[in-house]
Amino acid sequence: MADNPIVDLIGQEEFEWLSSRFSDSTTLMDVPQDILDRLASVDISRRGYGGDRNSVTAIALITFAYRMTHRIPEARHGPKEILLLKVLARAEAQRRKGERDLENPCWRVPLVELITGAVGERVRAMRVMNAPD
Repeated sequence: MADNPIVDLIGQEEFEWLSSRFSDSTTLMDVPQDILDRLASVDISRRGYGGDRNSVTAIALITFAYRMTHRIPEARHGPKEILLLKVLARAEAQRRKGERDLENPCWRVPLVELITGAVGERVRAMRVMNAPD
């Protein structure tokens, strides 16, 4: 994985977690703090995600989630899926700090299902300002 610009941008340790420890049973509670912080901080209003560490980390997680379900993510849904991850990560960060109680049963649902399943489908169907389709 040396000399890979994506790995260099994300970081070796974080990329290894995403590529080998992130699984179809991983919940938000299992996401390492550094990755969670990046997801919670991603700037969804950016037009170009390529050079932004937070955005590339989110895109990598989304890509790995889709691979686990043998599907290919559609670029046009990227901003909505990044927004979904940001909202979920911010809520999990608040939970970890004791600022929020998360009683929704979806909270224990694997992250892959939240992204690629019914919750993700509802988010992809929404109209949002930076991704109106």
